[in-house]
Amino acid sequence: MTAYKKPWFKRKRTWFLLFVLTFMGLFISTLPKELPRNVAYLAKAYSEPEICEEALAITKNAPKILTLLGELEPMGKLDMLNGSVGYSKGGDSVAITIDVRGDKKIKNIRSKMDVLAEKVNGKWEYRNIKVRIKQPLEMKQTIPILNKQ
Repeated sequence: MTAYKKPWFKRKRTWFLLFVLTFMGLFISTLPKELPRNVAYLAKAYSEPEICEEALAITKNAPKILTLLGELEPMGKLDMLNGSVGYSKGGDSVAITIDVRGDKKIKNIRSKMDVLAEKVNGKWEYRNIKVRIKQPLEMKQTIPILNKQ
């Protein structure tokens, strides 16, 4: 008669569970304290896509943008994840940075649009819009689109 041998997981489950819980605790402790706030800002920005879409429409009309990048492509669903979003405490002003792409096929071009807007009477008014071309280095520059002080 042979002895019954428990499966590996049942023999090691206590140690495995302890390891997983320790790893998860260490991982959670290394997350930034601002993470919940940033996730909330991002969710709020996704619920108000008109902020970026209207800023993109204003930027599309800039002659220098047309020359350097070509016709700007519509904003993708994940473009905000590559940028940043910050709201004021009252939620009446926002600073957003998103990736923008043109239809010119320039190798390795990276550009971002910075938007600063305030909500006045339920409508977003833009204070500052600029496009930063980061790469390639020979094209690196900041192009002001709108600047109201």
